[in-house]
Amino acid sequence: MDCPANIRDWELIQAKWVLRGIEPTELVQIAVSALERGWEGIALSQIAGLSEPTFGDLESLPARLFAELGLKTIGRDEAIALLIARDYPATHPVISQLRRAFPSFANRWKEHVASWGGSPAGSYNDMGEFVHFVVEDLYEPGNIEETKRAFLLLEDLLKRADEEARNLIGLGFFETLQNVASWRPGGNKVYEQFFGPLSQQVWRELQIIWAGKSSLMDVIRAEQSERGSE
Repeated sequence: MDCPANIRDWELIQAKWVLRGIEPTELVQIAVSALERGWEGIALSQIAGLSEPTFGDLESLPARLFAELGLKTIGRDEAIALLIARDYPATHPVISQLRRAFPSFANRWKEHVASWGGSPAGSYNDMGEFVHFVVEDLYEPGNIEETKRAFLLLEDLLKRADEEARNLIGLGFFETLQNVASWRPGGNKVYEQFFGPLSQQVWRELQIIWAGKSSLMDVIRAEQSERGSE
């Protein structure tokens, strides 16, 4: 994480520390950089003087550091709320649009942010969470209208997508859907009723890629073989 330039940066550091998104050695590096930039404090100096500490070695030092900076003690829920309020960590614009369109995705998103310690999970992992939301929180409980709306939005996003966004939707959403839903009641074919033309095209392309393959490694080997024969 970047060296803190102001107290708002320390707020992010505190939130990530609470969620175990910062390793002890990283906190030492942050403390050293902060001292070099003019920050002062007894706990800050003590942390900066440590070598390869563990969480146990630090004990109450981080809490003392944040208190010296004037930050109140926060718990897990407050840390998550602070990160999300600050739109942190950053994610792909497609994910941001999906989050805005589905407020009910918020609880799952909070747990996703927490599980990664407030660090970026990567846009494909972010999209994977939306897949689980559509499958487990919308379709399976019987919320068909919201399920339809999710696929309508994805279809619209595909119409306007550049290559990066199309790959994220195609591989991040539809390929993950094929894998996740194949183990769920009804399999993955139950979702085909919601597809628009572009979604159907992406789905067919994925089926062709996976035809005769039993694992991701089979797909990778096939792709490598095709490249080798070119």
